[in-house]
Amino acid sequence: MMRYWILDGGNNDGAFISGYPKSKIKDWRYDEGESLAKEFPKDAAVVFSSKWPERRKLYDFLDNAVTALIVSERVRRILEELKAKDLEFLPVTVKDHKKAPVAERYFILNPLGGQDAIDMEKSQLVMNALEKEQIGRIKKLVLQPKKIDKDAKLFRASRARHVIFVDDAVRKALRKEGITGFWLYKAEGWNGFPKAQNED
Repeated sequence: MMRYWILDGGNNDGAFISGYPKSKIKDWRYDEGESLAKEFPKDAAVVFSSKWPERRKLYDFLDNAVTALIVSERVRRILEELKAKDLEFLPVTVKDHKKAPVAERYFILNPLGGQDAIDMEKSQLVMNALEKEQIGRIKKLVLQPKKIDKDAKLFRASRARHVIFVDDAVRKALRKEGITGFWLYKAEGWNGFPKAQNED
């Protein structure tokens, strides 16, 4: 049976990004699984947060205040080599505390669409008060693997679009390549908390 993992692209001690790039795109739309490429500014930039001046390390996943997946060129290459589909890489210039661009290339990774991955009956869930069809809180996650496209490598859950899953091929590739700055939690039985059930 396929194994799946929850991807947490933050909670590290590296550079902390305060928000999305300035643009006409509302923040909430980054969690919708819709294509943003046509509207995304060509000169998009994100900046190290002034609240954390000591945090300067550049990991492959950049910690941030908006639950975005801000990933390095290395992460993009790995996912493209695995032929991961339905992913949009929105290029951003990362600037340090002095507003100087860093040398490394980064992207906001936007998984498009979603998979019907969550067993709504067996999982312990609290639904979102505003978006009735979306899960607000996960207490115990139970998957329905047969409903997940076998070719889905990195994807959103259709009923919890802010939750990002990866398959075992992605997990192994990220580990093999020494990718930094992220956490993985076993999806089956996950209680919704970061670092609570890290694979290590």
